Amino acid sequence: MEDRWTRLRQRMKKEGLDGCIISHPAAIRYFTGLSFSCGERMIVLLVRQKGQPVLFLNELFPLTPRPDFQLVRFNDTEDGVAVLDPFLSGTVAVDPLWPAGFVLRLMKRRPDLTLSEENPVDKIRAIKDEQEQQKMRQASLNNDAVMARVRQLIQIGKTEKQLEQEIRQAFQQIAHSEPSFETIVAFAENGADPHATPSDKVLKEGMSVIIDMGCRFEDYCSDMTRTFFVGHMSMPQVYQTVLRANLAGIAAVRPGVRFCDIDRACRQVIEEAGYGPYFTHRTGHGIGLNVHEPFDVSAVNETQVEAGMCFSIEPGIYLPAVGGVRIEDLVLVTEQGCEVLNHDPKDQPVL
Repeated sequence: MEDRWTRLRQRMKKEGLDGCIISHPAAIRYFTGLSFSCGERMIVLLVRQKGQPVLFLNELFPLTPRPDFQLVRFNDTEDGVAVLDPFLSGTVAVDPLWPAGFVLRLMKRRPDLTLSEENPVDKIRAIKDEQEQQKMRQASLNNDAVMARVRQLIQIGKTEKQLEQEIRQAFQQIAHSEPSFETIVAFAENGADPHATPSDKVLKEGMSVIIDMGCRFEDYCSDMTRTFFVGHMSMPQVYQTVLRANLAGIAAVRPGVRFCDIDRACRQVIEEAGYGPYFTHRTGHGIGLNVHEPFDVSAVNETQVEAGMCFSIEPGIYLPAVGGVRIEDLVLVTEQGCEVLNHDPKDQPVL
């Protein structure tokens, strides 16, 4: 953990920050190894250029003091922002996910502070260290193993809800994990909704099946999407276009390229095939302790890719009243290009 503190302070110094307010549970876990669920109550990990980090934690949540950070307690009769106030000075980065109620109270109390939009924590967390990379690999391997089982579970006569429940059970039995997000199971025209919710729709011969799923390994998430066809491929041109877009996006990944360039590599394939209007979302998202993390692979993100980053490549085509195709893999950026973390085959979509 000490290396993470050091890298954060180096980034803070580079960006002219005197302090950094961290409030998101995953970010606090990243720096301390501790998990909290404080609901509406304030929790803040404050990192400053000098001195120990300080964890501000309500007395309701038990914690034995530790040598690597100072623990400051408050209770429900106190204003947590008032307790935090004396520790702040100069220019302070604020966690973008810190609730507005706390931010507004701090702004009212301390108009002398400069609250910065810079978010050094996201930049630190985006670069996975070797330990994190190994966990990401294992999470994806576990996801692959469950997907192999899913191929057997896709059977005519089942509903989307039934298949989703069987996938949840497979995660427990094979990966010893709960899903890292709500599994998407979409048959036929339901697949035209990128975030479809499993319904009572029954699987029939010739239908397409989109499965978007993931699990956790030691808190780190996996995420993968495969599209299948029962009996025969009803949308061969659409499937091959999405597959080529997926491969083009993966081929574009390397240090120094911009996220928007990766998005363009995928989107260009789909546009040239005449399906541009039907690719309705960004190409991908960062992933780690959360299933969605910065930075996103989108047309507007000009951030340069760095070795150690991990994100999804998931182009799709969604045809209203017909169905959809999405193919998603996770990539880990290396010094030369990238490592694809998913190994489930993409050239065997017909079941």
